[in-house]
Amino acid sequence: MIDNGGKILLRLIVVCLFLVITFSFCFAQAKAEPVEREKIGFFSKLRENLLFKKEVILGGSWSDERSQITGRNSIGFELLKKFSDKKGDWGSTLLQMRFVRYDHQFMLMNSNKMLPDHVDEMHDWELEFHDAYFKYSGRFKGRLNFRIGHYDVPYGLEQNVDTHSTLIQLISERNIGFKKDWGLSIGGQLPKIDYEFAFTRGSGHEYIDRGENYLLGGRIGSPADENLSIGISGLYGMPMDSTAVMRGKKLGMMGKPNTWFDSTTIPTDDIIRRWRVGLDSIYLYGPFTFKGEISYGEDVNQEVINGVLEIDYLFPGMDERMETILQVQSAYQDINTSGGDNDTFLRLGLNYKISNAVTLQFTYRHDFQRLKNTKDEDIIALQLYCFF
Repeated sequence: MIDNGGKILLRLIVVCLFLVITFSFCFAQAKAEPVEREKIGFFSKLRENLLFKKEVILGGSWSDERSQITGRNSIGFELLKKFSDKKGDWGSTLLQMRFVRYDHQFMLMNSNKMLPDHVDEMHDWELEFHDAYFKYSGRFKGRLNFRIGHYDVPYGLEQNVDTHSTLIQLISERNIGFKKDWGLSIGGQLPKIDYEFAFTRGSGHEYIDRGENYLLGGRIGSPADENLSIGISGLYGMPMDSTAVMRGKKLGMMGKPNTWFDSTTIPTDDIIRRWRVGLDSIYLYGPFTFKGEISYGEDVNQEVINGVLEIDYLFPGMDERMETILQVQSAYQDINTSGGDNDTFLRLGLNYKISNAVTLQFTYRHDFQRLKNTKDEDIIALQLYCFF
């Protein structure tokens, strides 16, 4: 439970973040009048180290079990501004937003259609913040950074792997419930250690305060720029995750009522008590990249084990334009009971870089086993990603 002071602090975080973003964006785009010679240098300096990129995503998928085409198309931008003086960089602002169209973007579980938590309808438009933060490093040269805003929760492979634009995702949804959250963090890069610890709202895409949702997360690992990196992670809190609530629900048998985590009282809210500890690693070997992560913890009183193994291969002689991906994910829910639930599936992917700005992605997913009453699926997906 977070006290009133914590709630006020997090609200101030959001207000301060948008003030910083608005200030840096407006002044960086402003043009000085010729007559105001004394201001030309000021505005020119603000436009230095400013990167503005546009983003377009066109994509869809088809499932044999649902016999339906789903769509996820968006248009957005990325704004990166670095702040510096004569002594070097001391901070940066990153704003990454999308206006997204969702069509039939649901997953099947317990014979129910589960939409993403922030999507309201089968056909829906959403304005999404992805990275939206201000980072202050002062004179620490990356050894100690303070971050405020919306960013990756420091847990697992997501710290070192950019999945912002990829069809094939990692296992953050099963461990955290989402990838990014609103809050504060402290982290940096020491000579032999990368680290980050965060206190976040626990609501994912949207900043939602229901009085008890929060999340603590952290990761310590070897440097990400080495051929072999290893990290350990932990998280604890009360995040909002309606999909996890549904996973915990057990169907009634032999006349018994439906139960949820061995209780006949099924919660109406989507907040779940959760903790995790995890180990992750990335190994680069020639054209191959090996990624692995395993986590253990609890959702309320159900013990869970989640794991992912991925092998990426860059075709030689193609300037890293073509890549194949093999990934296996497995998640075990309620492992101490007989007939514990297991989700295991395989993904195959092919990425082709048409140009520096355009990438075509294709994936195939095959389910080996699905949770509870959910049938196995075969899913094919296609995406065109443009970043220019």
